[in-house]
Amino acid sequence: MSHHTWNYQAALRAAGYRVTPQRERVMDVVCAADHRLTAQEVCDAVATPGPDGAPASNPATVYRNLRFLTDRGLLRIVRDPEGRDRYALGGPASHHHLRCRACGTEVEVDGAVTDALYATLAERTGFVVETDHLILEGLCPTCRARGA
Repeated sequence: MSHHTWNYQAALRAAGYRVTPQRERVMDVVCAADHRLTAQEVCDAVATPGPDGAPASNPATVYRNLRFLTDRGLLRIVRDPEGRDRYALGGPASHHHLRCRACGTEVEVDGAVTDALYATLAERTGFVVETDHLILEGLCPTCRARGA
């Protein structure tokens, strides 16, 4: 999903928040990236004014906006295999990832696949899952066939 298929500005406004140029710039950088970005990569990308005249942002502003956007579900923190936090587009619907431990390929899985699991957990333990993003590691079909 990209921000072109999800109107995050409307979601922010509906929740009573302003859509600032700095928030838009952070969202645009994360959405345009071909991989999940670290906070430092976002800082580097917005350290100078954008080609469209968007203002430059200092690291404190970037970190504040990353937290703001993450706390509201517009971005998600995804821990990479090296343990670094990276930012990915959130969205109105939950989803999960299957990551191949051999080649790094990722497959996105609809969040509905965990509904029964979460209901069972709540029934058995009383625990209600609030953070809804899983990365499950294993072997993809290609690597399994190669005997990785």
